[in-house]
Amino acid sequence: MKLNKYNVIGMLVLGILVFSASMGIAAATDDDNDSIDDDFEEEKKRDIGVEIEADKIEVESILRSGLTKNKIEFNIQNDSNGVEIGVEYTPDYDSSSNSSEIELEFEVTFKEIVEYVDVDDNGMYNDSIDTEIQVLALSNFQPTYYEVQSISNDTDLHYFLVTTTDGVFSAHIFIAEEFEIVNDTLITPSETKIDIEIDNFNYLNQNSRLALYTKLESGIDYEEHEDTEDEENEYDDNEAGVFTSNNTNVGFFTWKKNATIDGISQAVLISDIEDDEFEPNEQKLYMNYPNGTLIYHDPKIGIEGLSSSTNNPPPPPGSTIPGFELITFLSVSVIGVIVVGYIVYKKKSRK
Repeated sequence: MKLNKYNVIGMLVLGILVFSASMGIAAATDDDNDSIDDDFEEEKKRDIGVEIEADKIEVESILRSGLTKNKIEFNIQNDSNGVEIGVEYTPDYDSSSNSSEIELEFEVTFKEIVEYVDVDDNGMYNDSIDTEIQVLALSNFQPTYYEVQSISNDTDLHYFLVTTTDGVFSAHIFIAEEFEIVNDTLITPSETKIDIEIDNFNYLNQNSRLALYTKLESGIDYEEHEDTEDEENEYDDNEAGVFTSNNTNVGFFTWKKNATIDGISQAVLISDIEDDEFEPNEQKLYMNYPNGTLIYHDPKIGIEGLSSSTNNPPPPPGSTIPGFELITFLSVSVIGVIVVGYIVYKKKSRK
């Protein structure tokens, strides 16, 4: 092929256009600075409805876009049994007829706080070994506080505060209609973030620890998992949790491995799941905290798979997306051919 200056100019223009197109495909937008691509975030937005009674909160969260809707119901109860968060998931929800067939149900209940002396020094409460100092039942509560905070022009963050009458235990509950960063943690639209606060517990022994007795209820036993979905999606890190599944849908209760104790990050040790001797067919675990005046910890409860793409999680803005590597390779290859061709052309033109 004989190259003249017009051939070279044309190839240069073509190369620039191909390279520019590849860069345009790779670019992702994140106008709200939450590290989630805006287009992906738009697909996952949900509509939330709230009903509040004296000791009960009902939250209905329905996928906003798409032909097939799904519904998550968070039922938050605070009474003599503690603070219970129940989840009901309907994967195929007909909003026109309001018909639904719930396919997954599970509950997590914070029942009581145990002060104990850790006899075997393993950092976890064992009622057959450790010395129980006192038990504070979570059974009496102040009126629920509810606030709606705007995230964008068409989405909101719903905040609920459930506090015992003595003010010692509080559950700060956040449910968002889109991805949102709350207290330095990204929460997805398919989960609720529950910030546990234990404030000014009346310790009877200054060398004791606290264990939060947490009841787990589901049709299928919970299992422990070291890695969480939010970690796999790079939405969060340093998490652990337990999961329940009906082989099709998965519900989770996860938590940070550290809590803030009097302003210092310290490890939270979780006991193994065991059968609850007081509640047949239910399970329990203890969340163990070091002695401190103000304890702050942030578990999450939700449904897996609803805030991820079908095959892979969405890439963070500015990173590569599927096919970008190939496009970039082709673009660089085209430019390389142009450069070589131009050099050959220049050498020939000097003769």
